Order: sequence, then structure tokens, then C-alpha cells
Amino acid sequence: MIQFAQRLTGSKAFRGVIIAVILLAGVLAGLETSAALVAQHGDLLHALNFAILAIFVTEIALKLAAHGRRPVDYFRDGWNIFDCVIVALCLLPVAGPFAAVLRLARVLPLLRLVSSLPKLQLLVGALLKSLSAMG
Repeated sequence: MIQFAQRLTGSKAFRGVIIAVILLAGVLAGLETSAALVAQHGDLLHALNFAILAIFVTEIALKLAAHGRRPVDYFRDGWNIFDCVIVALCLLPVAGPFAAVLRLARVLPLLRLVSSLPKLQLLVGALLKSLSAMG
């Protein structure tokens, strides 16, 4: 099981599927800004959002399984922590007085693109380091 999880999560195809799902999440977040579209297809959009979150949770579980008996090693990479925080925020219920703020969590999966693309990680890291010099 561990070797299967390692091979799967390390494959280009797996990363490609995850990037495609992240982009789909962004498209859905954009579609949900249309009140007419939500009124007409709200149940479908909700089901697709649920499926996307299920894929993200499964991805995290597979990556944890790939670390075998030391799943805590998964959290040694800051980008993995970033992914987990975003997925956790997306799992929060969107109701009550903070509903407008929590709806912003629908856009957060797009930020996972940073952790999915190593060259984008390098770019964001360099940008963050340059911010302190600009200050």
C-alpha cells in the first residue's frame, strides 16, 4: 500500500489531475458568483464542490499514506501544511454571520496551484523574500 501511494502521488499524471481539479475549483468559484446560475444549477454546483473537496481530502490521505509509518513527515514541508489549511478552511460550514467571509474559502483552492507547481513555488518564495527588502 505504501509503495502504491508513493508511486501514485509521485507520478506526473497524478499531479496533472490535481492541477486540473484545482483549476476546475476556480471555475466553479467563478460560476457561483452568478446568482442566476446558482438559482438554476445550485445543486449541481454544490455537488461538484463536494466532489472536488473529496478529491483534495483523498489526495492528502494518499500523500500521508505514502510516508508509511511516519506520516508526520508529510508536515515537514510547508507547502503540505499550506494545502491542509486550505482544504480545512474549505470544509468549514458556510452559514451564520461570517458566511460572506467563509465564502471566500471557495477561492482558496486556487492558491493550491502554488504548491502544485514547483516553479511557481520558487517565484512566490522569491517574491516573499523581496517584500522584506522593499520594506
